[in-house]
Amino acid sequence: MASRAGQLVETISQRVLEIEDFLKTQGVPNLSIEQDIPLNFQGNPNFASPKDAALLACKELSTLLGGSFHAITNQTASEFANTQAICRFKIPSSFPPDREQATYDQLAANSGLAEPEVRRLVRSTLSSYIFSEKEKGVVTRTAASRMLANNPLMVQWVEMTATEIMPATLKIADAIEKWPESGEPNQTGYNIANSTENSAFAHMAKFPGRPEQFAKAMSLFSMGPGYSPKWLLENYPWDSLRNGTLVDVGGSKGEYSITIAQKYPQIKVIVQDLPDVVDRAKSSTPADSADRITFMAHDFFTEQPIKGADVYLMRWILHDWSDVYAIRILRALIPALKKEAKIVLHEYIVPEPGETLTLQDRTLRIFDTAVRALTNGKEREVIDWKALFAEADSRFHVLSIEKPTGSSLGIIVVQWEG
Repeated sequence: MASRAGQLVETISQRVLEIEDFLKTQGVPNLSIEQDIPLNFQGNPNFASPKDAALLACKELSTLLGGSFHAITNQTASEFANTQAICRFKIPSSFPPDREQATYDQLAANSGLAEPEVRRLVRSTLSSYIFSEKEKGVVTRTAASRMLANNPLMVQWVEMTATEIMPATLKIADAIEKWPESGEPNQTGYNIANSTENSAFAHMAKFPGRPEQFAKAMSLFSMGPGYSPKWLLENYPWDSLRNGTLVDVGGSKGEYSITIAQKYPQIKVIVQDLPDVVDRAKSSTPADSADRITFMAHDFFTEQPIKGADVYLMRWILHDWSDVYAIRILRALIPALKKEAKIVLHEYIVPEPGETLTLQDRTLRIFDTAVRALTNGKEREVIDWKALFAEADSRFHVLSIEKPTGSSLGIIVVQWEG
């Protein structure tokens, strides 16, 4: 017997053949991205019935292939609003103990919502495979609802996306209209959505718990194997640093640079970040390399105080900033740079159309939209990275821009030729 995925593939294949046979009888060319199907066909059962069956099978197959993470994170705004509601009222964790099924009355009693409200919310998520209802009135957990019951970070991400990112992204057009070509972090969709003149993170800081929720939610995306320190560790010649110094600019707790220091004992590491971040991070220094790791308070918009280091690492820093501010950050390094010093960026490299799978491109474009809405930040293509360094100073020489296979982030190596 064919697997469920195999059955879905067969359904899609059969239904598409039926659609194309029907179109042929009507003298219409095959399905094409460039040409729409005539509207008068949409109500014809010879077209509408196989089309609906194929689309439904495609969505279920997409969910099977993408898993629970995909089911939760790839929803329309209205679908996501209902997912936020079931999380807010803890419906995924309102099942009886050790049970995979529950009636609507049981979910209502455990969540504190009225049964009609629970039923309405749960049934709105069935098409996203958050729950299933194989037997009328009996709700069954899926992998997605199990994740929402057991993974607090995913719940944080749902709430943060619904309250911070979605309202801001829906105001991008208004922000462009109000502040044409602005690169200011307080002239964004977020500012309009929240009626504030403060930057997004300064505004969040006024509300207890809000910055922490944002940070926890975003950490969900950096936990996958594509964000492992090994990609940076294995794809740069750190062994070429002879008694060298690595400055981790905006390095937070130094997770990545400390990993490098532990493998290469000849390297001295200086982790720089804002004072409160540094104060919290000092206690996490591993004892086996504490003599080679220093934490330093530093604002990367001001002149770099560590002169003559071999490598200045910036991991996931510049994407938060528009070109205007990213250039300021790069120029602040210049007084400290010795000839042939390296600047190593660990950032997204957005592919040009056709260079990679459409789904990967789509994800990075979504991230680009989000950082634009929040801070006027930017996820950059190769051409953008090159232009950024050229604008910052002609003495910056881009040596390589590569994304290791398996890594989510690329590695950009730039040499100072001054």
